[in-house]
Amino acid sequence: MKKALTILVAMLFLVVAVGVAYSAETTFTGQYKVRAWSNWNLDKKPGHINSERGLYTGYFDQRFRLTITHTRSEFLKAVVQFDLVEDTWGQQRNFRINDSITGEFIRHAYIEFTMPKIGTFTLGKQPITMAQGLVFSDTLGYLDGIKWANKWGPVGVSAMYIKMYDNVSAGAAVPDYNRDGNIWALDINITPNENHNIELFGGIFFSNNGSAYSHGIDGSLPAHYDDSRIGFLGLGYTGEFADMISVKAEISGIIGKELKSGDKIRGLNVYLDAAYHNDMLKVGLAFVLGSGQTNHKWNDGINNMNFIIADDFAFGEIIASGNGGRQDEYGYGLGFGDDIENLTAVKLYAEVKPMEKLTVTAAVIWAKWTEPVGNASAYGHPMEYYTVTNFSRPAWYAHSTDLGWEVDLGFSYEIMEGLTYNLATGVLFTGDSFDYVGTTGGHENWGPIWTINNNLTYEF
Repeated sequence: MKKALTILVAMLFLVVAVGVAYSAETTFTGQYKVRAWSNWNLDKKPGHINSERGLYTGYFDQRFRLTITHTRSEFLKAVVQFDLVEDTWGQQRNFRINDSITGEFIRHAYIEFTMPKIGTFTLGKQPITMAQGLVFSDTLGYLDGIKWANKWGPVGVSAMYIKMYDNVSAGAAVPDYNRDGNIWALDINITPNENHNIELFGGIFFSNNGSAYSHGIDGSLPAHYDDSRIGFLGLGYTGEFADMISVKAEISGIIGKELKSGDKIRGLNVYLDAAYHNDMLKVGLAFVLGSGQTNHKWNDGINNMNFIIADDFAFGEIIASGNGGRQDEYGYGLGFGDDIENLTAVKLYAEVKPMEKLTVTAAVIWAKWTEPVGNASAYGHPMEYYTVTNFSRPAWYAHSTDLGWEVDLGFSYEIMEGLTYNLATGVLFTGDSFDYVGTTGGHENWGPIWTINNNLTYEF
């Protein structure tokens, strides 16, 4: 940690020196965040599998993020964003639950220059979000590439080439052996006026993997998948009506196949969010659908997925809580933890500002699996990743799609300029699909799942 900070300080002095020498503008913005994260009942302990007592996970971590923007002129700038993440004991969990993998030091690094009439070019590790981010978004700096963009009146167009994997060669017995991935994408934005924006986007992903151990796209494909060709297409909308009704929507999909076996790859997302708002109150209703393996039988080798890469979209504190900064590991691609795979959910939410510095939020979510999970279904249950060997689900409720009800409550308070405290809590009253057979037999309920997230954030 001390070595990394020493290098960072040296780089800062270098950038400042160059900025002064060329009489250009260099700006520094950043964030320091301390977080306390707690979860209950994500697992049934072997000694308590017949009780409401489950696994507790909790820790403190901290993050320092610094963005340096060096502007040479209105036509040329460079941006670098550093991210230092570790828990208070230095294990660098990188905002993941029980994940000790060291995070990336450089989050974004790109050059942007504009050639009049030709367009703007952006090269390097840059943030990309298409529509609402259900099928394609990268804010964490996973992708490197080049983007060209230009605008003619209300129509803006951007074309991108993105290198997702670069012929990773870590040994034939590991998932990343000879992994190589390339994405070509096109994004069209139509803005008839300042209150409405329509976005049409699409592209193709060439996933080339040299090993049967390869996990394919974003770790979402099973081990037997090798080379794949996958197209994605989406339509997004953002609008404002009468300065008090806001609407967000996206419909997007994946279609492709694995070349060696010919197995089909399919996915569909639907999202709609409408809200009334004024200076003190916001009330909204949102719906999200992520498709499952529709019309496919158990173990037929046909795979569904809903995204190429997506880390920006979040629906609740527990259900589809998003990859953007929290990276919940539980749930995998089943709509429970990090994305909307196989999820159907409706959310009623509210946001109140009783005073200028205080915002209170609340949400109630009803959710189900789009398709059944558990025994004799195309999906294993997400909690089976944690459970002990004597855990099982009998046939009489293996096909339940009842995910349950989630209630979220939180608030954000600005202590002083730049310093904010945020509390986010959630409880999932688990549905029938979580039920199981205990060690002595008989029907057992999983019990509620809780999460509490405290954040103290300083922005400058």
